[in-house]
Amino acid sequence: MKRTYLLIILSLASAVMSYTISGQKVVQVRDKYVLLTTPYNHRPLTLYRGQIQVSAGYKFAVRAQSFNSEGELIHLKDYGTGSVYHYYFGELRYGVTDFMEIGAVTNFLRRGIRDASVTIVNVTTTASERITVNKLTESKGLGDFFLYGALRLPLEYRWFDFSIKGGIFIPSARYEPQKPANTVRALSLASETTTTINLHYKNKNGYGIPVWLAAAAAKFTYDDFSFEAEWSIRDPVKEGQSIRWEETLAEKVFNYYDRSYTYLLSRTFTFDAALHYQATGWFNLSLNGSWFKTKGGWTEYWGNRYENPEKRLINLEPGFELQISPGLTVYQVAGFPVSGKDSDAPFYLYTTVCFNMFPLRK
Repeated sequence: MKRTYLLIILSLASAVMSYTISGQKVVQVRDKYVLLTTPYNHRPLTLYRGQIQVSAGYKFAVRAQSFNSEGELIHLKDYGTGSVYHYYFGELRYGVTDFMEIGAVTNFLRRGIRDASVTIVNVTTTASERITVNKLTESKGLGDFFLYGALRLPLEYRWFDFSIKGGIFIPSARYEPQKPANTVRALSLASETTTTINLHYKNKNGYGIPVWLAAAAAKFTYDDFSFEAEWSIRDPVKEGQSIRWEETLAEKVFNYYDRSYTYLLSRTFTFDAALHYQATGWFNLSLNGSWFKTKGGWTEYWGNRYENPEKRLINLEPGFELQISPGLTVYQVAGFPVSGKDSDAPFYLYTTVCFNMFPLRK
């Protein structure tokens, strides 16, 4: 009798197990058009094997406010120092396997901050003198090259994925500002003299030294909703060295000389958390919260090292993903600063166009 019961139990267990396993089977469709049109809520955190993705992006930011050291919001237009900047971005990714990818990223920045003009008027009984000072600080140039590799869980993505990433920023140029292009223009009419001094400083883009990055990300999917979170840390490999330009003005002519100084970049932490809704197969809505913080580091002034101020910023970023064709996808994100400390707080629009292809797969 016991043997009969045991056989019945084993038969039922085998039937249940077979049904469960067969119910979880997912046919591995490897057609490239199916992979290219996979919606966000079904995509893993890395590319598929043999997939190449080329991305180009443009970020337009309006620097109209900032947060001071007390976390208070400052409206820069009240001080005449508001500005805009243009950020261009390029990335190349390649799926080595279904669970590993490599990539390269770079950028180009063009930004100018024009301070409010300052005018000084000196009036005597016989003459008057008006001096106006204009200041423009420009940052422009190619950014560092970021080379990285990423690994994810060696499992087919169903509802959970986890990945790690590591890479290094390689300087594209020496991190030294160009010589200032200051000018003086004087005009004398009868008893009135007008002098205009234009200060023009030219800074470069990038870190100037190698910086390593480590990151981890996780993704959860339930039906049409997905949640993705990523944490990263950036830290300099070594101290950096650069120059500052000092200037003197004599007989309406500027003379320049440079002084070298050393610096250590701050350690930077970032955390992003995003909720996605797959409205349809080709359209995805998202709401992302972005946080970053810097800590440590120092900068040398006149032979003394001064600690870099701690910076923090939280942004709220609504966005969407629109797939136009199997190989072409457009991403749009808007950034709204929420809170921060000792940091600029620009509003920005970020547009990215992605081209995806499987050149070696039919």
